Amino acid sequence: MITTMGQRISFFKNNFNKGLKDLIFENFSAFRQWHLDSAKSSMEDLNEPYGNEILENYLHQENNLKKDFHKLDKRLIDELTAKFVADYCDTTDGEGKILEFLEPSVNKWRYEASTEMVMQTGDKDFVQFWNFLIRGRSLKDNADFDSYSNDFKIGFLTFDEHQLLKAKIELYFGNPEQLKHNFWTEEEKLKEQNAIKDSKNGTYSLSGHNPKSSGLENVLQVLNQMTHEKNELITSIE
Repeated sequence: MITTMGQRISFFKNNFNKGLKDLIFENFSAFRQWHLDSAKSSMEDLNEPYGNEILENYLHQENNLKKDFHKLDKRLIDELTAKFVADYCDTTDGEGKILEFLEPSVNKWRYEASTEMVMQTGDKDFVQFWNFLIRGRSLKDNADFDSYSNDFKIGFLTFDEHQLLKAKIELYFGNPEQLKHNFWTEEEKLKEQNAIKDSKNGTYSLSGHNPKSSGLENVLQVLNQMTHEKNELITSIE
């Protein structure tokens, strides 16, 4: 499930013992037919094109993506990747058998202060892995994600990479409780205490609550859900 309320970063667990590239290769035939059917319906019902014209032209041909991959334009690969994750899986994989949706999914701006904190460490691996999740990563060359439309950017980390990212967050900034202790303002701490005190059944919400460490806390929350299986972590960035 991908929410459309504002520009968000959503997290997914790849439920197959293979990377995103191989996952797309394996599902390419079904994805191609789905996309062509969707494009046809869009023109018939709405008289509007569906997605990017260059991607659609490629899909109209009888292509072997795995064989073609090394010679295809990077932007075409990124466009296809975004369409596969953000549209195809969202539409056809409601039970999360391919990509399992993980909470939280929050607006991109909530990661800005944490991104500054990561940048200030000067740790190249830390910065690179963080950017792969928050800003996107191309399947073509592991560089910046750059599709034709950039409606969505897709990021991903292998199991070893996201476990190293988790270790880096905890090394530089601590676990969630330490983040709260060290980076929340007294006002933010008091606001949470009052919300807990007034809560029913331990459930509460904090409207407008966004400590500078909240992005790091969000990523740790996701990573703590991925410690028992060697799954790849994927992000969809609006």
